[in-house]
Amino acid sequence: MKPRSRIDNIIFGGILTLLVFAPLAFGSVHVWAYSLIQFGVFVLLGLWAVDRLLLAKAPSVGWVQTPINLLMILLILWIVVQTIPLPSALISVLSPRTFADKATTLITLSNSPDQGSQISPWLSITYSVHPLINELLKIVTYFGMFFLVLNTIQSKRQIDILVYTLILVGAFEAVYAVYQVFAENPKVWWWQSRFGKAQRASGTFIGANHFAAYLNLIVCLAFGFLISQKGKARRMLSGLGGIRATFQRAVSLFAPESAQSKIIVILFLAIVMGVSILMSGSRGGIVSLGLALLMVALLFTTKRKYRKFGLLAIVFCLLIAGYGFQIGIDPTLERFKQTQGLHDRLAITRSILPMMANYPVLGLGLGNFKYLYPRYIVDKDQVSSSGYAHNDWVEAGIELGFIGIALVLAGVIIFLVRSLRLWHRRRNLHALGIGAGVLAGLISISFHSYFDFNMHIPANPLTLAALLAIGYAALHRQGHGYSESFFYRKRTLALTPVKSIILATAILLFISSLLFWTWRHAIAEAACPTEWNSTLNLKWSPELEEIETAISRNAINFEYHHKRALYFMVKNAGDNAEKEAFLAEARRSLEQAVSLNPARGMLWYKLGNIYSYKRKDLVEYLNAWLPQADECYDMAVQCAPMDKHLLFSIGRYWVWRSQLLPEKVMPVQRGTQQVYKQDIIKKFQGLFQRYLELDPDNWHAVFNMVWEAYPQDRIVFGVVPPDNDTLKSRVLKEAAKRELN
Repeated sequence: MKPRSRIDNIIFGGILTLLVFAPLAFGSVHVWAYSLIQFGVFVLLGLWAVDRLLLAKAPSVGWVQTPINLLMILLILWIVVQTIPLPSALISVLSPRTFADKATTLITLSNSPDQGSQISPWLSITYSVHPLINELLKIVTYFGMFFLVLNTIQSKRQIDILVYTLILVGAFEAVYAVYQVFAENPKVWWWQSRFGKAQRASGTFIGANHFAAYLNLIVCLAFGFLISQKGKARRMLSGLGGIRATFQRAVSLFAPESAQSKIIVILFLAIVMGVSILMSGSRGGIVSLGLALLMVALLFTTKRKYRKFGLLAIVFCLLIAGYGFQIGIDPTLERFKQTQGLHDRLAITRSILPMMANYPVLGLGLGNFKYLYPRYIVDKDQVSSSGYAHNDWVEAGIELGFIGIALVLAGVIIFLVRSLRLWHRRRNLHALGIGAGVLAGLISISFHSYFDFNMHIPANPLTLAALLAIGYAALHRQGHGYSESFFYRKRTLALTPVKSIILATAILLFISSLLFWTWRHAIAEAACPTEWNSTLNLKWSPELEEIETAISRNAINFEYHHKRALYFMVKNAGDNAEKEAFLAEARRSLEQAVSLNPARGMLWYKLGNIYSYKRKDLVEYLNAWLPQADECYDMAVQCAPMDKHLLFSIGRYWVWRSQLLPEKVMPVQRGTQQVYKQDIIKKFQGLFQRYLELDPDNWHAVFNMVWEAYPQDRIVFGVVPPDNDTLKSRVLKEAAKRELN
């Protein structure tokens, strides 16, 4: 075993720091937290490259060859391809829906009287580049953590230090969770827990489900580590019997040098963590932990001399359940009786499956699901404020397409199969225990992620990446002391002084670009926040200077242009000229925002709203701006067909717009189509029908609006959903009353 360098010690310390920080910082879901993690991992990667290529002055550089190295690189390259403009003809064949949306956007904006843009012969796969780059940086961070842990570990002692650290963090999370359940005013650090007195533990995470997913990883690791310690138990003296033997066992049990004392402590902490998972009320987390430990039990039954550890896994589950019942887990049991949550999750999955059919090969772009999903909502916004699908596997398939999800699935399956094969060949308890714990953790979070978005909580995939590296290293470790070594394969590259400098420069330039993207995103969000952060009092309505600063740092984030438009839209104008100037600025910002993300219905609605107010030149207004507004409103409905606010507001616009159009004998030209008043009446009737299906209690506002423009039974009844007899009766009575008056 070669001596460790000072750089290796720094890297190892950095890894420990990041693994502790990630879960404690609210699961690292906020910009400030995951940006610090990205900075940390990228800097550590740079240190590793400098040490191996420049400082070590070795004739070659080597790194651990795993069965998923190539797949990780290919996945990163595929995500990068999603950002690169490709020939429009190719996009139209492989992803016709993406091509249609982007072509419509370019045509609509180019038809604006003040625009001169043309349809580009090159289009990217992704709808919006900014969220894709943001997610790409996170994925590179997770892969970087896997690489660092695997290529820094050089001994069993280091493996154990990493395991102890993770178990201690998990124990802290569990104790913190117990405090939350029994506290009068539960908090996550300074932030008021969103569960209140609902008796659901979340530790230092925002969500209880994500807390449970994290602890599942640690509990599985702790149980595996328990098994790895069993081989260390030894008697102090031999040949004793009777009372002396009993005394000897007691001393051996609690002696500092005995493994038994460690086993007792780790077992206690593992049980506490298991009970806190029960207290989280996470049904997916509880079932996932049970399945993972069952997998461990089945795994050990395949090895004749180690079947007792399979029984131990069952006993461990019973201990957790027993302590849970003793402490009190009635709220959790009540949640298992409620099946509505599971039905909602499955309904979400069913509603988004058509997205996979529309973007089968190329996907719609990593991080873009939340912008496209509103098109596929069946009856209400089932994803809610999270913006995630509550199913990481399906969401990854939609965003990455068949190519990307095939790489992900191949990586998981290959890692599992290769690790299981190696596990069956090993006899060393340290390798068997930690290996089984890591594999159980992988299975647990893989299953749980089918019902939640655990892999979008950075602390979870970061910890998973470290665990996979720990498990891979433990399974490949052999020998003890000075004879200790790792028998995994390594890829080596011969070096010369010139080659070292060139390679180091290239790697450092790449890492510098990662740091630059991370820095500019963090700085821009600090000036003009657009990502959700419930734990800080962010300034959601920044000043123009702050918005401009954000745009200068990260111009591809469409939300900054949206906020700039909102700033001018609500700004009070002194006269008409100033008002026109403000609207012009808002229009330009909205056009830029729409071009950066054509999938956001609200952007199209606001842009159409501005177009509909361009009344300075009446001829241009009627012949250019209003038809342009019509297109924007149609795009808004197409992007968000179940948005109540948009349906009502756009329906109101079409009621007004229809009154400007002639009867069928005198059509109005709209592009290549003939538009009649009757067509527009049918359009707002359809919109209001959909609106009243979502919000039937607000029928009176719809009735008043339509009756004021068209006091005719035939038109007013057309806004009522056909199968709602109760609402038909109410509208009929109201219409009769109006006619009498």
